[in-house]
Amino acid sequence: MPTIIYYSAHLESEDFERRIRKTLARNGRTLPMISVTQKPVGIGKNICVGEMGVSSQNAYRQLQTGALVAKTKYICTAESDFLYPEEYFRFKPRRDDVAYYADPLYVLHNQRGYAKVFNLKPRGSEGAMFVNRLFLIEAIEKLLKNFGFWGMADASQLPYYLFQRPYKVRRFKLSKPVITFKTERQMHKRTPHDPTVKSRELPYWGKSHDLIRRYQG
Repeated sequence: MPTIIYYSAHLESEDFERRIRKTLARNGRTLPMISVTQKPVGIGKNICVGEMGVSSQNAYRQLQTGALVAKTKYICTAESDFLYPEEYFRFKPRRDDVAYYADPLYVLHNQRGYAKVFNLKPRGSEGAMFVNRLFLIEAIEKLLKNFGFWGMADASQLPYYLFQRPYKVRRFKLSKPVITFKTERQMHKRTPHDPTVKSRELPYWGKSHDLIRRYQG
């Protein structure tokens, strides 16, 4: 049984993140959960690290903090702008030396200059990942070995992905996709996606405009 690690720097509105957490609590209810946040939240075992600032470095440290506290062999990630179907939380990793990314993952754009559609994100994301807890802790420590624990390292100083080499990443298939919202508030204004694979409606989640209204108002 893995532990869910939820982490947030609270970039989005509280109403939006509260709705995300409500769905997470419902769909992930069968698993233990640790939330590592910069403001107190009422989900799982909450570790409030304080307002350390918004950076990739701090996001990794929040994830690492949760992994250090977890007691299970594996963890799965849950970010504050992601939606996960129940099926996601039933995956069982088979190896301890790779990270497993959920597939498919779609980006739901709600930004100026973008159509409000779902676009496939072929590379997957660390925000929808199962991984051995100790393997993750070690990977983050190696990535940030030249930095302090908390900090505001420029994103250009760090690799875009924690697990760079292909042999360290595997995919696990879902019949219902994971969704990540892309908004004007986020740390990274762009995200890799395939503009040719797009849809205004997806199984389980419904229409893109309806989902935006439901979660973002």
